[in-house]
Amino acid sequence: MGIAASLNGNRVTDVRSTIPGWGVSYHDVTVDGNVTLSGAVTLVVADLTIAGTILTGGSSGAGRSFFRLVAGAGGWGKQLPAKSYSNDFGVKLLTVLQDAATAVGETLDTTTIDPKATLGPFFVRPAGPACRLLEQLSSSSWYIGEDGKTRLGARPATTLSTKVTYVVPLDLARGTVTIASETIANILPGLAVDGLTAVDVEHEYSAANGLRSKIWGRQGGAASRRISALRALVDQLDPDRAFRGTWEYRIVTQDGVRLNLQPVRASSGMPDLARVMVRPGVPGFSAQHMLGARVLVTFVDGDPSRPVVVSFEDAEGSGFSPSSVSISAGGMAATEHVTTIEAVVNLLMALMPAVITGGSPAPLTDPQLAAAVAAAASADLTTSAPLSMAAILTALSAKSSDQTGTKPGVGCPNLKVG
Repeated sequence: MGIAASLNGNRVTDVRSTIPGWGVSYHDVTVDGNVTLSGAVTLVVADLTIAGTILTGGSSGAGRSFFRLVAGAGGWGKQLPAKSYSNDFGVKLLTVLQDAATAVGETLDTTTIDPKATLGPFFVRPAGPACRLLEQLSSSSWYIGEDGKTRLGARPATTLSTKVTYVVPLDLARGTVTIASETIANILPGLAVDGLTAVDVEHEYSAANGLRSKIWGRQGGAASRRISALRALVDQLDPDRAFRGTWEYRIVTQDGVRLNLQPVRASSGMPDLARVMVRPGVPGFSAQHMLGARVLVTFVDGDPSRPVVVSFEDAEGSGFSPSSVSISAGGMAATEHVTTIEAVVNLLMALMPAVITGGSPAPLTDPQLAAAVAAAASADLTTSAPLSMAAILTALSAKSSDQTGTKPGVGCPNLKVG
């Protein structure tokens, strides 16, 4: 029997669903055809149904459309203002969480929250990403279910109810197993598979290769008391061992040029990271990154206090293209730019006849740039006098406002070069 997959009724050819033991699940989807989708959507893969929201994506114009969606309404990454509560009988946990959920458009499953639980007579909700409040009040113990509702507590424990095929054998030492099944609705975090309890699950589906599910158990889960004792000894002798590796994280929010991150796999045991600096390997580079995009994080000199982002989504990932990219050079201030790549190309194309043949350059659409070229050439742009390379470079150094009117630049607000 074939496996069907769809996004809002549109045929899906490829899916990668990353479902962590706590937090938010993300789903990268390829749709057959040029499709425009936004807002709330429903993803169906075999018997698994996900109620989610489009974060990024759209049509490629080549018969395929690519989307990244998040379970729920995508609200827990939004910013919340500070708010104070007071109640002599105790500020209720449910009140604080319900206020936050309403503000960011998420839905709480209130049956998972003790209605009598209080936070004391006073509580101050700090300003910041809404998910930070969830972590503060229910650390590593909340998740968004496949129905889009946010729940407190651990995912329910389950066992396999259908026959599966082991694609990659169970490896208790590494805590992983890959299985194939035509039904995956119960292959979720909390599932027990031959002694391995799933913390993270990743479903991959393609029309060509079918459906595969990879399961990660909690790292550090030992198969014997002796191994547990040895691991405890190693941890005591080398407490920073984990910080000498490279870890995959996901961008939750961006704070200026810094990123707030969550580990892609909760089973890694790595913590959330706030305001992490980016070292892209290219001097003068900065970007406005896609939320939900995956990055690689390392710790300088193995120091847990010095996390840095050192790599970004691969070309096949939905978060490969950032919202905008800026490049600064020449010792300029971070907000200073000469012009945009688009403007450079447009200018050179406009000047090409004049430079090569001495003919008349095409009219320039940007008045400030046109005036700079004219001044540099000491000639009217409508004359046939050829322009020198020095004149062109002088023109490129002219400043004009971008579309926002706040930064020097011309034409394209997404990529600037200084």
